Amino acid sequence: MSRRLLWLSIPFREPFTTAAGAVKARDLVVLRVEEPDGAFGYGEAAPFEPYDGVSLADVADVLRERTTPTDFAQVQAADEMAFLDLEGRRLGMPAVELGSPTVAVNFTLAGGTPEHVAISAAAARADGYHCFKLKVGLADDEARVAAARDAIGPDALLRLDANGAWAPADAVRRIERLAAYDLEFVEQPCLTLEDLAAVRRACSVRVAADESVQSAADMQAAARAEACDVVSVKLAPMGGISEARRAIEAARTAGIEPYVSSTLDGPWGIAAGLQLASAEEVSLHCGLATLALFEGAIGSVLPAPNEGSMVVPTGPGLGVDVPEETIAEVLVQEL
Repeated sequence: MSRRLLWLSIPFREPFTTAAGAVKARDLVVLRVEEPDGAFGYGEAAPFEPYDGVSLADVADVLRERTTPTDFAQVQAADEMAFLDLEGRRLGMPAVELGSPTVAVNFTLAGGTPEHVAISAAAARADGYHCFKLKVGLADDEARVAAARDAIGPDALLRLDANGAWAPADAVRRIERLAAYDLEFVEQPCLTLEDLAAVRRACSVRVAADESVQSAADMQAAARAEACDVVSVKLAPMGGISEARRAIEAARTAGIEPYVSSTLDGPWGIAAGLQLASAEEVSLHCGLATLALFEGAIGSVLPAPNEGSMVVPTGPGLGVDVPEETIAEVLVQEL
């Protein structure tokens, strides 16, 4: 089997701002495997250091040297994704058995000014989005939440994501104040499961876990701690589709609602996330409509959301084909 490793750097249309800072480009390592018979598959290693503390260079080194075993879930995710894509292409089937043909998705509002948030939210609402996620943990949170709610109207769903920016007491105070804007839930208000549990006990708004749940075992720990009402499941930090499915099963067993999100993944990761959400019949809006945040052709290799839903790629494999010239536009180097 031959292998290629491609280091990509995909620019954002505008800097993506969260409580952790602003990011101008999303770097990924893409793994391409090919069998002697010509069957091939793509996998995506998508660490995001501001989110998971894992550097792309470290993951790239492991993928290049094939150090085994590895503690990097992102390497496991790339390997599994490439294998499932290859086998699906060989058999003419999707990477997983699919359920729903579409997945409801939220529109992500980064940490811009209230005016910018309002403009982006209004445009997305006009495009048919019904659910919005606003990044918080910044100085002017209430003004931006108010701007978002005013722009999307009273009927749309509004969820907030603090990326662990608040201490528990501060989180409770802020959430109770922002509850007046009719929130669906607040994602990761604090960093640890213990702190999430404390906030959940004190607040009337539902709490979601994200950064603190990176595996099925973490999901079980969150359930024991009664840390959350809903949970974000992401392929890259969990190690791929199989581990993500185990996490979803653990969440549902505990009465916790799952939804699938991306760590600002590339098209291969988004395609895999859509297939996962379809296979698991996820009903909450998923955080998978992020390709449009990217500049260039790579942001449009999958069909754009329509009326707040995305069509699930039906295969073969992951069901996404990225032209070589599109990859070349964002290629930093072949490792």
